[in-house]
Amino acid sequence: MIAQPQRTGVTVGYQGAPGSFSSQAMHQWFGKVDSHNYPKFEDVFVALKKGEIDYGVVPMENSSTGAINDNYDLINKYHFFIVGEQSIYIAQNLLGIKGAKLADIKEAYSHPQGLLQTSKFLAAHHIQGKACLNTALAAKMAAEKQDPAVGAIASTEAAELYDLDVLAPSIENDKSNHTRFIIFGREPEILPDADRISLIFTLKNEVGTLYEVMRIVKEHQINMVRIESRPLPGNPWEYYFYVDLDGNLADQHIATALDELKQYTTSLRLLGNYHRQEN
Repeated sequence: MIAQPQRTGVTVGYQGAPGSFSSQAMHQWFGKVDSHNYPKFEDVFVALKKGEIDYGVVPMENSSTGAINDNYDLINKYHFFIVGEQSIYIAQNLLGIKGAKLADIKEAYSHPQGLLQTSKFLAAHHIQGKACLNTALAAKMAAEKQDPAVGAIASTEAAELYDLDVLAPSIENDKSNHTRFIIFGREPEILPDADRISLIFTLKNEVGTLYEVMRIVKEHQINMVRIESRPLPGNPWEYYFYVDLDGNLADQHIATALDELKQYTTSLRLLGNYHRQEN
């Protein structure tokens, strides 16, 4: 049975610190909500398993740097369900302590994704990138060091939270830089306006099975938005596939297609049917 959403009075977990992009995505999706932040992505999944939180929020993909593979593997490992998606624009900013100037900055802390997304700016200004667990933590570290030569790459929310100046705004390589976050829970939740379906499957070890999967999707005129292959743990040189489709499970052609896919897969698990939300 599909659980009905209960999104008031819930507790939500995310990786990072207050002021991070994950916390921003969480607030955009849930509004004002009780929350816990965790140092690592897997900590969020463990917290949900233990019942410390009711939902988790993690990033899955950035438009300029690609998939965040750890979270594809974790959603598969813990067998949770995707109940929502939030896409937000990621404006990366160079932050520094009060009184610092751009020319003062010799090194900048950020999440590895933040460093990748701003690599051109860093190279042009001869700033050495220093990786840390998340962008908000980077801002906190810069604030604690109180060194004009040390900056952080993070959000304007983090700058305000840790009393830093924005020395250079919007320094990301790609000005259409977005990150897609998933909201996941212990039970599936499907609303009438759901328009995105996520699946994980493994293929039969037969010639042409991936082609047959693609053929079924095409013949039922379903738009495949994303497909990612990931190594299957414990099975060298075997893979599972993560797929996003447009559609709603109430549509008959979707139900028929999913039934047909079972002919060519050894496992097929529905991760969720949910509504996409843009910033």
